[in-house]
Amino acid sequence: MDTTLELMGVALAALLSENMVLVTCMGIGTHQRSFQEPREAIRTGACLTVVMVLGVLFAWPLDLLVLSRSGLSQFRVLAFSLLIPGLVALLRRFLQMCIPELSRRMDSNLSSISTNCAALGAALLVSQRSYGLGSALIFALCGGIGATLALASFASLQNEVDLDRCPKSFQGVPIQLITAGLMAMALVGYHGLYLG
Repeated sequence: MDTTLELMGVALAALLSENMVLVTCMGIGTHQRSFQEPREAIRTGACLTVVMVLGVLFAWPLDLLVLSRSGLSQFRVLAFSLLIPGLVALLRRFLQMCIPELSRRMDSNLSSISTNCAALGAALLVSQRSYGLGSALIFALCGGIGATLALASFASLQNEVDLDRCPKSFQGVPIQLITAGLMAMALVGYHGLYLG
């Protein structure tokens, strides 16, 4: 059974010291508009959070009840690589049938999430660390929230750093990389926060 202190440690680690976008670089496979428009970043982050939580919710029992018990732990990556896009496809189908307006707005975000490494990475990290179900879900939820905050912060800062005050040689991609590096360095200070 997970204690409250362990759950808080897992949550803080997922939010800060193991941020899926800035620290582990797993969540950067989203489409380009997520890094430029804050609203699109929040949409993509919300989709990523839902997929991460669903992925961990299904990957945890799959690993515990099927892969580990049958001695097939070496096939985790393959199993989770098939599971996550399958869940995204089911989620897209569910939204198309039940909530078509939401599906229309979120479809491009969900399609980019199906190949995003953050959902697969969360499932693998939960499995490798032998988290309980509570810790696994907290890790996925807070990891998704942390990725959303990182994407939205980067998109908001994008408007600030693309000003003409920036030297010409740094405009565009160079200043974006410097900004991402500085944001990641700010989170490195939280390294070692993991308590679980």
